[in-house]
Amino acid sequence: MKSSGSNISQMLDGFEKLCKTKGLRITHQRREIYRALVQYPDHPTTENIFEKVHRDLKTISLDTVYRTIGTFEKYGLIRKVHHIDNSARFDHNLSHHHHLVCSRCHKMEDFYWPDFDRMKPPTSISHRHTIVGKYVIIEGLCSSCSKKIINSHGT
Repeated sequence: MKSSGSNISQMLDGFEKLCKTKGLRITHQRREIYRALVQYPDHPTTENIFEKVHRDLKTISLDTVYRTIGTFEKYGLIRKVHHIDNSARFDHNLSHHHHLVCSRCHKMEDFYWPDFDRMKPPTSISHRHTIVGKYVIIEGLCSSCSKKIINSHGT
């Protein structure tokens, strides 16, 4: 889902405040890369972000976008998301949430699951490891792909 203009402005303001608290300089390129990330309708790859930013900033390189995304991740401004297609995807939503991935079109959606979040990890792993986070990726068909399948079968 695309973000509205006022919502994007709020996200950019929050991004700038977070950069300041972490001592990270705010540059025009960093701001535009973050803007592209929050405007992307899905959890974008670095290449997706580059394509969007490059439309307006012709001099930006793919390497600059890779390094900037790495900096954002290092400073905790975004998170790398695991995806079923093995591509590195990025998420600006820092609240604790999970992901639903369409196995057909690979669209990724955020969802919240408080009941799962309250569950304790199985003792078979928790007694041997220090658990620092639990995130679920559920694979299924999005409503759009489900409709296409139903329509292609003439039902």
